[in-house]
Amino acid sequence: MIKHRVRTIVLSAVVAAGSLTIGTSAMAQTALNDVLDEGMSANKIAQESQARVNAIVDDTDKIVTEYKTILKTIDGLKVYNAQMERSIDRQMQSMEELRANIKNVTNIKRQVEPLLDRMVDGLEDFINNDIPFQLEARLKGLERVKDLMTDPNVDASERFRSVFELYQIESDYGRVFQGYKQNMVVEGNERTVDMVMVGRVALLYQTTDGLISGAYNKATKEFEIVDPATYRKSIRQAIRIVNGQAAPDDLLILPIPAPEKAQ
Repeated sequence: MIKHRVRTIVLSAVVAAGSLTIGTSAMAQTALNDVLDEGMSANKIAQESQARVNAIVDDTDKIVTEYKTILKTIDGLKVYNAQMERSIDRQMQSMEELRANIKNVTNIKRQVEPLLDRMVDGLEDFINNDIPFQLEARLKGLERVKDLMTDPNVDASERFRSVFELYQIESDYGRVFQGYKQNMVVEGNERTVDMVMVGRVALLYQTTDGLISGAYNKATKEFEIVDPATYRKSIRQAIRIVNGQAAPDDLLILPIPAPEKAQ
């Protein structure tokens, strides 16, 4: 009886111990699963946090790159602005110089205009008292310049240029040896004659038939007939030379007045 009761107690203890062991194992498995779940959750959170950090880093890199680009642009603009400031300073200086020049031009213009008028008047007197070679063309040029002097649409520089151009033309006439045809009255009859201009030294003519020759007399301001026996051949040869019909290799005897002593 006692043995049966002991066996029963031992069996109960074994059963209780088995139950305890099974309960502990179940609890351990549950705790392990919870730990694993927590680990997975934490890992997921860490991954999400890393992704956010990576995105922030990328955005930061972009911002830094843009900032550096903006700094370079600002540096370029500073250099450009400095260049523009120097350019503006030079332009302002040029404007000041231009204002001063305009003021000077106005003063010069007031002095030049009367000077040009005197020059034109002096040239007109000179032409009227000079040897009358190509007189019609020279007087036309003079009238053209005189018209420019009173034309309000012509500026002072153009007037200045025209006057000096006419002076240059008149100056060049003193170094030419040329010929041209002209109608003039010879012994009461209008004739076509060949003219020969020897600078401002002599102005000669000969009728186209070669019978009458003449020269301009500065003292009387008239054309005078010259001795045909002495000058006709030489004047004819001079006409051939200026017309390109003969070479200038002959010694010509021409009615040229002797130089006078300057007054």
